[in-house]
Amino acid sequence: MSDYRMDIKGNIGLSDYSNIYDYIGVVDKQDNFTITIDDTKQGNINIISSMLSDNKFVICKQGYDENGRYFINAHKNTYWFLCVIPII
Repeated sequence: MSDYRMDIKGNIGLSDYSNIYDYIGVVDKQDNFTITIDDTKQGNINIISSMLSDNKFVICKQGYDENGRYFINAHKNTYWFLCVIPII
């Protein structure tokens, strides 16, 4: 099991969505993936969440960290009970 992390600083543009899509293609089953973003517009969060769900990711935890950045922790697996919640 590997841990992957992606940090997006600033506003999210179309190229960022392409990069996210490419990056989640690298993540394998039972790998953990955490994405943090500065741009906390609900529409952007919804799009990223949909991208993860469409690619068979299970979102284990999401919310704001202590720095006010939005994070989504997910893994690519078919079993929801295998979520590993990181300590942030």
